[in-house]
Amino acid sequence: MIGVDEASYDTGAERPATERRGLLRRLVLVAAMFLLAGALGGVLWEWLWKPPTGLTYQGTWFLEPAGPDVSFEGVALFVVIAFPLGLLLAVLAGVWSRHEVATTLTVLVAASAAGVLMYAVGHALGPTDPQTLAAAKPDYTTLPADIGLSAPDRGQSAWLSTALLALPSGAMTGLVGTYLFGSRGFTGRRRG
Repeated sequence: MIGVDEASYDTGAERPATERRGLLRRLVLVAAMFLLAGALGGVLWEWLWKPPTGLTYQGTWFLEPAGPDVSFEGVALFVVIAFPLGLLLAVLAGVWSRHEVATTLTVLVAASAAGVLMYAVGHALGPTDPQTLAAAKPDYTTLPADIGLSAPDRGQSAWLSTALLALPSGAMTGLVGTYLFGSRGFTGRRRG
């Protein structure tokens, strides 16, 4: 070509690699944002939770007063913190990113990991399992309950709790709302 410097001629080969690096950077930042928020959510969950107490009797700990309202207070608080946290973070991620499919997959995986991390941090900061401590304590010793996502019964696993789905559910709700009603959602697309 006449008058065109070949060194400055842009073939577009550099753009896809640069765009992919930018996308990858954004997705890693979204995942890190979810994980940090999950850890901070666990700290907040443990800080706001007031442990119910129970008594030991013959090497076993019993919640006193017993009842579902007392034993599931920690589960309800977890959901009340996790769902809006996932919703807010997903709205931020959805508005910020142009690549909907990659963002959706990243948010789903990161929100699930953040929910597990929120539980792990909150549980680690909370009191020790009273069932374990009860064996070494005399009868009628008062012990606080541990923070968890299941009833304080023996053999219950918090990892099987549906409360762990609160953060990913909030995140998916936020993304759907952003994609449907946001500036780049259905309202911003041309139809025809």
